[in-house]
Amino acid sequence: MLTDSKNEKITLFVIAFLLAGIEKFLPVIPVLPWLKIGLFHAVVMVWIYKFGFLDALAFIFIRQWVFMLFFGFSFLPFLLGTFAAIASVFVGAVLIKSNKFGMIVIGIFCALIHNITQLFVLYVLMNGNFIWRWQLPIITGASLLTGTITGFLAYELNKVSLNFNGKKDIGESGFQNEYNGFGIFAVLFTLVTTCVFENYVFYIVLFLLIIFISQKTDQKVLSVFLFLKRYGIFLLWFYFSFVFSQKTNVYDINFWICPLLHVMKISLWFLLTPFFQKFGFYRLFYKILLKIFPKRCSQTLSIGTIMPQVFPGVLEEIPHLVKSIFKNRKNTVNILVKKSQKILSEWEGA
Repeated sequence: MLTDSKNEKITLFVIAFLLAGIEKFLPVIPVLPWLKIGLFHAVVMVWIYKFGFLDALAFIFIRQWVFMLFFGFSFLPFLLGTFAAIASVFVGAVLIKSNKFGMIVIGIFCALIHNITQLFVLYVLMNGNFIWRWQLPIITGASLLTGTITGFLAYELNKVSLNFNGKKDIGESGFQNEYNGFGIFAVLFTLVTTCVFENYVFYIVLFLLIIFISQKTDQKVLSVFLFLKRYGIFLLWFYFSFVFSQKTNVYDINFWICPLLHVMKISLWFLLTPFFQKFGFYRLFYKILLKIFPKRCSQTLSIGTIMPQVFPGVLEEIPHLVKSIFKNRKNTVNILVKKSQKILSEWEGA
């Protein structure tokens, strides 16, 4: 039987991905592309409250890594998001430890620090050639709204039971295979090249290679019909949210083609997920992370390194989650918990 803390962490991981996935449905603001609600920060606040500052940093790192894996690495957004998250986690930890503020106030402060840090990092990276003063009043007002939302959500999450009575030790399931040198090289090569290249021919070749290798390694690859059935709605919404966030003219072919490349990249990683398990990539990644973070974070790292296997199930469930929340907004937190446990149950039975 899993420990209570491990149960809670597993459920919180999935809830964080569900919330972050919901935001992928929302188009970015062209003038302020880095400004988002940051729903998953509600989970960060709960994580700090339950498990402490360092463990929350490990959680943040895993979350950044998984999203980079599936949605592609972009240097500037990665830097902005990472530095801003570290700053907001630090402020959140100080305020929570003081025991003088409620979750909503903490949420507002964290949102404000998060947004200001992004502006500051952008200012430094651009050598001062970034006019931030006119954005400061906007992000202050936006932080009041987004911080209130995340603070209220964190307050509600902190009240419910997050224990999940799993049938097996989820934290160890990602380490059944010793890592294979050739397999690790192939996975890393694919990761790097998909982050560098934006080319249809390249992606088509990779799709064919995945199908060929899956036959040689007895790995299951979803049929086109089953793939569209499971992920079609999410990919369609993600495509159009990306389309309307672009600055190019609607009559420009790139207006429609660029988002399609991003959808192809996500689809590719859905198909690659079984190979991470096959070649022991998670075991290697876990060992690397243990060199960076203290041993007391090992439980979070062991859970987090198998989250990419669960993540496709998260994206599959998001359209149903949005529909459920829209029908019954008052039970948002309970719906999130039930959906996360449903995803984990299905993954365990796979």
